[in-house]
Amino acid sequence: MLLNMFLSFLTAMFTGVTLRTPPSAWIPVGFTGMLGWMAIQGLIGLKIPELVAAVSGGIVVGAFAEIMARIQKHPVTVYIVSGIIPLVPGTTAYNSMLSFLNKQFIDGLFLAFKAFLLASYLAAGLAIVPLIVRYIRALFSSSHRKAMDN
Repeated sequence: MLLNMFLSFLTAMFTGVTLRTPPSAWIPVGFTGMLGWMAIQGLIGLKIPELVAAVSGGIVVGAFAEIMARIQKHPVTVYIVSGIIPLVPGTTAYNSMLSFLNKQFIDGLFLAFKAFLLASYLAAGLAIVPLIVRYIRALFSSSHRKAMDN
């Protein structure tokens, strides 16, 4: 478990290095990927369905990316693009292609659809966070305006 956490950290961090993120963001990018991976694996360990875990992992990555973007004053995409890499269902997609090559078409279709769903649910989790942030900002700005008017 600790080794996998460390490897997910390194995967996200070195993806950030490869994508030329600012050096000050390398460690937070690694933590972004590691926290998302931990969320998914923790929920799967609790027997939560894999798709629900994928949404949760996307939400964790998106939320931590928003926080770090505010703290370090970098764009959110710096953290999201690299942080989501450890969560991408690459093994499932690979096994799908392998099934097709072995002429196991039903298994290949099942795995391809599963990879598509997992990636879609990750994206949905990432998309939820900015909506929540905008909603909270709107609440604070409207309450701040009301307080200023009084």
